[in-house]
Formats: sequence, C-alpha cells, structure tokens
Amino acid sequence: MDTKQEDEQVGNTPTENIETLEEQGKKEGFTVSRGVQTVVSTAVIVATLFTLWNPRKIFGTPNIYDLFQSEAAIETAVSGLEVDDGAIQIGILAGHWENSTGEVCADGTIEADINFNIANRVKVDLEGRKFQVDLFPEFDLDLLNYDADALVAIYSGSCLQNPLPPSGFKIGTSLTAENPDMVNELAVCLAENYQESTRLLFTYEVINPDHPSYHIFRDIHPNTPAVLIEIGMLSTDRDLIENRPTSIVEGITAGIECFLESNASNTK
Repeated sequence: MDTKQEDEQVGNTPTENIETLEEQGKKEGFTVSRGVQTVVSTAVIVATLFTLWNPRKIFGTPNIYDLFQSEAAIETAVSGLEVDDGAIQIGILAGHWENSTGEVCADGTIEADINFNIANRVKVDLEGRKFQVDLFPEFDLDLLNYDADALVAIYSGSCLQNPLPPSGFKIGTSLTAENPDMVNELAVCLAENYQESTRLLFTYEVINPDHPSYHIFRDIHPNTPAVLIEIGMLSTDRDLIENRPTSIVEGITAGIECFLESNASNTK
C-alpha cells in the first residue's frame, strides 16, 4: 500500500476509532510484558513448590507420575478420610477404668476390664486409619475442656441372670450439648453402624445430670460432640462380648468414621 492510499484510508476512519501506532505499541508492549511476567511468576512458584514439596521425601515416589497419583489420593481423602492428619482428633473413654470395677459378674468378669479392652482396640483401629486418638480413664484431668472432633465413652450392660435383661446396646447423649445437631449425627452414625456390625437391638437414652456418667458431658469442651455407648449386656450378650469383640470394635470405628465423613461433607 502506497502513502497516498494509506492517508486516504486513515482519512475515511471515524475519529473515535483512530488509534495511533504509538498507542497500539504501548498497549501491545504492556500486554506482552504482563504476559511474560505472569508466565515467569508461575514458573517460579511452581519451581518453588516442587523444591519445598519434594515428592521423594513426602510420598517416597520415584517420579512425577507417582506424585500425581498421590495428589489424586489426597483429593479423594476428603470423603474417604484416608488422611494422615493430626488435625482430626478423637477421644475414647473406657468406662470405670482406673476408678471402679463397674459391674462385677458372678463368674468374676469385671466390666472395667471389658470396657478397657474394647476401648483400647478401638483406639488402635482408629490410629491404623491415621487418626489421632486419646484414650481416657473414667476420670482424667485431660478431659477438662477437652476439645476434639468427637468423643465416645464405652461401657457395658448388666450382669443380671435372673431375670436376664433384654439383649441390646444403648447410646446416650446429653441435651445440654452446645451442638445438638452434630451430637445427633454422631449418635445416628454410631447406632446404625454398630447395629449392622453386631446385629443387636438398639435403645436410645438421654443422659441426665443424675446419671453417674454425666460428668463426661460436663467436663469436656461444649463444642466436642460426645456420646456414650453401652456395648451390650454382660449376661445376655456375653457371647458377642467375649467371642466376637471384633464386631464391636468395627461397629464403633465405622460409626465414628461415618460421623467424621458426614461432618466433613457438611462443612465444605
């Protein structure tokens, strides 16, 4: 295009659409510059992250593919809770342990021993799933204002032989909780999973201030969801308690996991 034609074309362009080559150059230079800065900044950030977050140190992975696989596992862990995360803290209390015997059966079976055995196995099971777990006796100074994602107190039922008490397990909560919806969710999850695992009948109980175990609900932090579970009768359900304790442990563990998963979904 010669100079005359170019002048004619420019002369035919509306005034508001005229943009000098200098102005275009400035805008183009600004855009390109910002684009380069963005790319360089992103590269620096990514390089820094890969330097600090060494997949070989954290995941033991030999290559980038394995790193991406580990990242995918972390993303799915929100629902599956397969996380080595100390932020998830659970309290397990063994009823009567280090305080009293609790029920004592005619054959010498002591409730406190049964409660501790089950509570300790639940602790080990949950720790195997990468949760941080605190095991408490009946009374413990560490229970005062204890702040955790959940607390489950484990007890056993009556030793009576005549008449035999009805078979079944019991879950109790306190109406004084600051977070009744979360407490109810914990109770529901625990009841459903425990019943599925043990096949026992279920009874619900509201723990009142006169109940000997009420101190648990009073001592802990008001935001800690807490329930009491009576795993079964030491007389009527003795076969389950003595010969199938794994079903008891699995039911409690599954109930706690159900609650944590549900709570994580509701807080997204």
